Amino acid sequence: MRSVAFISLLVLLVFPSLAAAQSCLDSAPLLAAITQSHDYIQKRSSSYDRSGANADMRPVAPGETLTVMDESGPGAITHIWFTIATEESFHLKKLVLRIYWDGESTPSVEAPIGDFFGLGLGEYFLYASAPLQVAPDKALNSWFVLPFQKHARITVSNEGERRVGALY
Repeated sequence: MRSVAFISLLVLLVFPSLAAAQSCLDSAPLLAAITQSHDYIQKRSSSYDRSGANADMRPVAPGETLTVMDESGPGAITHIWFTIATEESFHLKKLVLRIYWDGESTPSVEAPIGDFFGLGLGEYFLYASAPLQVAPDKALNSWFVLPFQKHARITVSNEGERRVGALY
């Protein structure tokens, strides 16, 4: 027992950062970084209405694939948000999210959109975790950091029988 305590003390003395480990929920380092300069350009890919009006939704017909992001890199996706309006039952299982990196012909990520956002049973429920959240009004959020070197493309395919009236 004394040897375990000695080894634990030795580890903490040799690696003091382990004793001062911060929680992943500690926001102080993130807030401190706000005032620091950065050597990158922040961009946003959005469904905004290019005419300046407020019609930023995209319809998706059955069998259609919509490209929601197509960007050159290097870069990192830090937030993905969707809201879906459709009469299709279990549309969270029938809309397929695909993410392609660096010119791939097959996706690195391919999942029903509900599965990707933690709704594996195909129905909405509210929850919040560090990387995923489903908020009121069916807002699907992902904060997984998804880095890419040369190119990133995100598509949503409607494999259901009914039209998606609005994909945001």
